[in-house]
Amino acid sequence: MFDFDSVSRLNGYIKQSLADNPYLADFSVVGEISQYTVSARGHAYFSIKDDQCVINCAIFARQRSQLKIEPEIGMKVKVFGGVDFYAQGGKLQVIATKIEEMGAGDLHEQFNKLFKKLQDEGLFDGAHKKSIPILPRRIGVVTSASGKVIADIVNTIRKRNPHHDVLLYPASVQGTECPPEVIAGIQYFNNEKNVDVIIVARGGGSYEELFCFNDEGIARAVYASEIPVISAIGHEPDYTIIDYVADVRAATPTAAGEMVIASYADQKKDIDNLALNLDISINQFIDSRRKALDVYKNHKALHSPAYYASEQQAVVRELRTRLEALSGNFVKQTASEINEVKVRLDALNPGNVLKRGYSYVCDGDGKAIESVKSVKRGDNVSIVLSDGTLLSEIKDIANKDDGGNKNA
Repeated sequence: MFDFDSVSRLNGYIKQSLADNPYLADFSVVGEISQYTVSARGHAYFSIKDDQCVINCAIFARQRSQLKIEPEIGMKVKVFGGVDFYAQGGKLQVIATKIEEMGAGDLHEQFNKLFKKLQDEGLFDGAHKKSIPILPRRIGVVTSASGKVIADIVNTIRKRNPHHDVLLYPASVQGTECPPEVIAGIQYFNNEKNVDVIIVARGGGSYEELFCFNDEGIARAVYASEIPVISAIGHEPDYTIIDYVADVRAATPTAAGEMVIASYADQKKDIDNLALNLDISINQFIDSRRKALDVYKNHKALHSPAYYASEQQAVVRELRTRLEALSGNFVKQTASEINEVKVRLDALNPGNVLKRGYSYVCDGDGKAIESVKSVKRGDNVSIVLSDGTLLSEIKDIANKDDGGNKNA
């Protein structure tokens, strides 16, 4: 066994061994970009991975400026370069000289396919999303039982309002065990109906570490949940499928704790303001009723019944006078109209017409003769006057249409 007397000597030996290895000095490797950042000086630092492993890489500004592509997360690439070991920091990375695109990475492609499928089915539609209750009695959390996430959520909720319970359903938040355990947690709370809102949470991590939340089963469990679900996966820039299906997306687990419950101090202040406004309104109402009561209390009718009776008698007398006036006018107007009709009828009476010197002629049957064409010479006719009847015989007939000439 070789004995290194310091970390510096060990790291120096590793660095030299890697530099002496021809396979690691100049090679190409295919992987999917999972992280990518550019420094202020133009150097790019990124990671490439497959379904099992990850390695850190860097490309300096001069080589980066010569790239024909703009690398981005999810892109499947071939990286050319060699291994470098930074002895002082104990870090191994690939120093890239060239990057070529190989097409979209497998995980990125899986994400896009699932995203489109669920979007077409309507799982992301806003109309399906439920409101978060203002005052949940108990809050369910699906996350790892160990780690910082559950502690952050509990502490945040306790600081905002210590009068609410938090119920944890422990679940893996990474790897193949993550989807079935998260689904079981969501279904548990829905079956037991022992919480008013569910938080599914995980701390930050790489794209592949968070990828377990891009799971169709988790998405459908969230969509089917009768209890509102808040997703809090990773940090603010991190988006997974569960974020699009959940009723609300929180940027971080701590933000979920702040979102799920209002501040006790703020709620108490709001309630105090409402109580004050209610008290003012009640006092104003009572004051207005008291003033109205004072008016009635000081009214003369309450102190002197005779005064009230006298007032009512005056009202009755006034009504009677008005009624008599109206009835008298009605009778006068009606009598005048009747007399007018009587005069018109008298003027049209045949007897009165005859008294004014008129008469009419009728034949032997008493039928009025209206035309000279109805008689002939020798006919007997009666001439009716106002005081009797004259019997006559037709001697001659003068027809007006013939210019008054007599008819033979």
